[in-house]
Amino acid sequence: MINIRSRINNLVKKYGTRDPVKPVKIAHALGINITYMPLKPNTKGFFIHIRRNKYIVINSNLSEFEQRIVLTHELGHAILHSNRKIDMIRKYTLFPKGIHENEANEFVAELLIPDVDQNLLVGMTYDQIGQYFGVPKELVMFKFNRKKACIYKRGGSLYFATNSTKYNMF
Repeated sequence: MINIRSRINNLVKKYGTRDPVKPVKIAHALGINITYMPLKPNTKGFFIHIRRNKYIVINSNLSEFEQRIVLTHELGHAILHSNRKIDMIRKYTLFPKGIHENEANEFVAELLIPDVDQNLLVGMTYDQIGQYFGVPKELVMFKFNRKKACIYKRGGSLYFATNSTKYNMF
């Protein structure tokens, strides 16, 4: 099993980038070529490995916000799955199933949403937490679910609980 958190910590130490995270800087430092070009509407981007050369191709029609998320996802493939020939993320499947896709998503969540004192998140919605870190709310939900945080509903509100302390999330 890949220890993604350890890989992230090593990248952050080596390239000195955490706040804000610069996935482009990491990719270039690793010798990964990044290309932006128009792709089919249902394709956000892909990672391809050809003869010891690594390429990440990002759909240039996406917003800068989406491009950053897709780039980080594909960077996850480049780092975690470099022995595979091609990995692709399609529109509407930001969180597709499958071990490699889940690992790439975990990579995005761990790199772009650093662990913080959870008291900072008190009273914030997933949307607000996403805005705070510059990521979509789905990625915030993915990270909290991966951490096996206790999220429960009571009286129309979602609550986030750790160490028996309950935080109102919605």
